[in-house]
Amino acid sequence: MDDSNPEPYKTKKKPYKKREKRPPKKISERYLRNSGMYYLERFTASSGHFKTVMARKINKSCYHHKDQDREECLAMLDKVTEDLLKQGYLDDDGYVRGMVTSLRRAGKSKKAIIAKLAQKRVPTSDIEKALEHFDTENTEDPSEAEFFAAITFARKKRLGPYDEREKYEDVKALAILARNGYSYDTARRVLNVTEDEIYELGYRVY
Repeated sequence: MDDSNPEPYKTKKKPYKKREKRPPKKISERYLRNSGMYYLERFTASSGHFKTVMARKINKSCYHHKDQDREECLAMLDKVTEDLLKQGYLDDDGYVRGMVTSLRRAGKSKKAIIAKLAQKRVPTSDIEKALEHFDTENTEDPSEAEFFAAITFARKKRLGPYDEREKYEDVKALAILARNGYSYDTARRVLNVTEDEIYELGYRVY
């Protein structure tokens, strides 16, 4: 037997069959509640952001099922959202406080926090109220809260007094701080302060 040119090994692969997409379900209060609860088991959300997510499902369903009235579906969503708020599954105050705490501790500026939470449909007044509460509770002088947040950011990014290798020139460091929502005065102050001066001001890691 001549095995100098053996036949290539052949696998018995089944031909790829594209999986058909299931059509979206019709909208009902029960569907919106069950789908909404499943979402909230995985993600925290404000009521505004929750409604945005669920409205996408409604739009998709109404596009497929032409007999559905979109306004009626949105009215169902309003009712489901209100029920979830009353039952505590949605908690706008708790959500914004938790997000502000997390973002401030990460060194985010007031401007960056407002922009981030505005995307989640949180009213600016609620964000500012939560920021004021966090800053008051976590700094001896709330007027220094923005500066301390900038220091936290600088420490994480190795800027200013934390740039031991002198990796960044002032112009580049200022640009980084500005892109993250800090004013020129705050950014310049961060770059000119020493670590000893920072702790003398009462700064502590959140």
